[in-house]
Amino acid sequence: MSRKLGILGGMGPLATVEFMQKIIARTPAHNDQQHIPMLVSNNPQIPDRTAYILGEGQDPFPVLKQGMEQLQNAGAECIVIPCNTAHYWYPRLTRCSKVHMISIIDSVVDEARQRQYRKVGVMATSATMMTRMYQTKLAQKQIDAIEPDEGAQLAVMEGIYAVKAGEVERGKQLMLPVFRNLLEQGAEAVIFGCTEIPVALAEQAIEQPEACLDSLDILAQQCIEWAQADAPEMVA
Repeated sequence: MSRKLGILGGMGPLATVEFMQKIIARTPAHNDQQHIPMLVSNNPQIPDRTAYILGEGQDPFPVLKQGMEQLQNAGAECIVIPCNTAHYWYPRLTRCSKVHMISIIDSVVDEARQRQYRKVGVMATSATMMTRMYQTKLAQKQIDAIEPDEGAQLAVMEGIYAVKAGEVERGKQLMLPVFRNLLEQGAEAVIFGCTEIPVALAEQAIEQPEACLDSLDILAQQCIEWAQADAPEMVA
């Protein structure tokens, strides 16, 4: 495959590397040349997305746009963002983009619909939850969303930042009870709606694949399908 995939990453760096590994592992390649060429902007200096949305930080959009343009100029033919919260700016970025883009939010919700789930849990940053990116899209597909309570949401955020700090085991210990509680509340599966969550709950994704909607894994599969088929040059 020769079509170049652009990855607007660094949010966080470990999640970006995990995303690339998922693409490589899932690609049906028999040699180097059959893998997907990837151009990666792994920029950890992009301002904190959650902080800005919650009114506490610098707007990440100019840096996101700059990274997207750098990928385009380097020859990327499709750009993806392995960060759920950054999709708050996805509509603006697509309007600026000269190439095809794939939404992690749409990809996950479409997967939930294809699996015919009627009720799913959502684990994500507080900003993603507050902006209701997943809840709105799920409702459009007639899928109910179960959200963590306030205490559980605080644990999710602490777990996400633990993974960003390299404390993956601590992130798991914080987030695993939230995952289990959402299933106990009747969720058929739980959306890992922050790209640090699949890093922390990797064992659950392996042991209970039907109960996990891994946003990194689902986006990786969408990228492979794009690389294997014709894709539109532009997204409106």
